[in-house]
Amino acid sequence: MNGQQPRTVLVTGATGTVGRHLVTALLDADVRVRALVRHPGTARFPAAVEVVRGDLLVPDDVARAAAGANAAFLLWPGLDGTGADAVAGALAARVDRVVYLSAAELQDDRVGPKDGAWADVEAALRATGVGATFLRAGGFAANTLGWAPAIRAGEPVALPFPEAVRSPVHERDIADVAAAALQDPRHAGTAYEITGPEQLTMRRQAEIVAPGGIVRHQARAEAEAEMATIMGREYASAALAYWATLEASPERVSDDVERVLGRPARTYAAWTRDHADDFRLAHAK
Repeated sequence: MNGQQPRTVLVTGATGTVGRHLVTALLDADVRVRALVRHPGTARFPAAVEVVRGDLLVPDDVARAAAGANAAFLLWPGLDGTGADAVAGALAARVDRVVYLSAAELQDDRVGPKDGAWADVEAALRATGVGATFLRAGGFAANTLGWAPAIRAGEPVALPFPEAVRSPVHERDIADVAAAALQDPRHAGTAYEITGPEQLTMRRQAEIVAPGGIVRHQARAEAEAEMATIMGREYASAALAYWATLEASPERVSDDVERVLGRPARTYAAWTRDHADDFRLAHAK
């Protein structure tokens, strides 16, 4: 381990889509990992990971987990920033730098974090003076796992805005950039737009996942009702309103993944290969 690498990294959200890949990447780099989780008994980490029970929204839990660590990865667990100031303060008092998974404005000439929790948490971290790196991610390719039940059943994929254009990012690329930023203090004070390497309509994504499959245009009201059962009506309505704008104002592609890692971001096709079992037709298993 070279002198620039932290001795111990605290990972929050370690059991999530990005977090598990980040834990693996750090262990592969011989970095000691401490994971803050609510339910250690179900975390299923390698023995090398130090698991700490706690709640990210409780500053005392965060302070205890961060004690003795050199850097932290922060994944905020909600859709508003209530309590972010206290948590940011608890981290900043104990670690030298924080890498925060934020969300990017990727349309037209807009830059910076999305409004809401993402902007609020960034502001909270800046106010502490800690060395912070903001990973402003675009739409996760993993969000299309929601199509898996229909594809496995051989049914059409229902899309309310099939021509909406996104730049879907592989969760492993987010984790790899986070691992790089956590190990190298030169990334402190920077913000990166983390996207995939290509613009794809949602229709094209569905075709890549299930070649020969059928896309069904879904009424907005039907889509909102379905999404509301998972994420609440307010968030579902906001997500659909955003997707509607992506037909005329596509999400752009950033080359920040390649600049940080020295290799191109993974394509959506690569993501589908990594998740082939999730989409495999039931009769093909």
